[in-house]
Amino acid sequence: MGESLLAGRGVVFYKILEAVPFQGSGDKIKLPPSCFTELSDQGAFDKGPMYFRLSLVHQEGSSATKDDEKENNRTTHSGVLEFTADEGSVAIPPHVWSNLFPMDAPNIPLVEVRYVRLSKGTYAKLQPDGIGFSDLPNHKAILETSLRQHATLSQDDVLTVKYGELTYKLRVLELKPSSSISVLETDIEVDIVNPGVESERTDQYVLKPLAFGASESGLVEEFQR
Repeated sequence: MGESLLAGRGVVFYKILEAVPFQGSGDKIKLPPSCFTELSDQGAFDKGPMYFRLSLVHQEGSSATKDDEKENNRTTHSGVLEFTADEGSVAIPPHVWSNLFPMDAPNIPLVEVRYVRLSKGTYAKLQPDGIGFSDLPNHKAILETSLRQHATLSQDDVLTVKYGELTYKLRVLELKPSSSISVLETDIEVDIVNPGVESERTDQYVLKPLAFGASESGLVEEFQR
């Protein structure tokens, strides 16, 4: 209970729900109407945007091996889109689903959904899984536009960025001030590093504030070194 109070800064909310996929963009999940009531009764809506930590629930009888242990302990974060999911379930968009279940999901995928508060991000190091992303025209704006569909970033997650018919995947190598951050209403300094070379910086710039609920052009300015 104490840990939950600290993580939620006075709001205690955690549920074990069955994960179901839905076709949406970004990292915002759908929760059941009963969760709206529980969060509202605790004043969560008065504290600003809501964030949730999503963790896989290990199920007895799983055939997982030691090699799968890291995957079985996967954790990521999300915002919330709406409270229209069926009771007992949480609807999860592709970005969150692929980070929670990088391999095949269990027959009944159970996820612990816990309300948390996240610090505003100041820095992110991202690494494309292949060449070409940094060569895109105005790739900074492309990345910012993609992040406008997100409320959070978590270290070790893979961010999918689409440009026309092309799809790029960028792994989150490092975040500051913590390993999970809010990307709403904050300037984030971003380093893009070469695939397979974590220490070599190829590009650096600042993403302008990702305003909660705002609609902007997505253009960003070059970071001046």
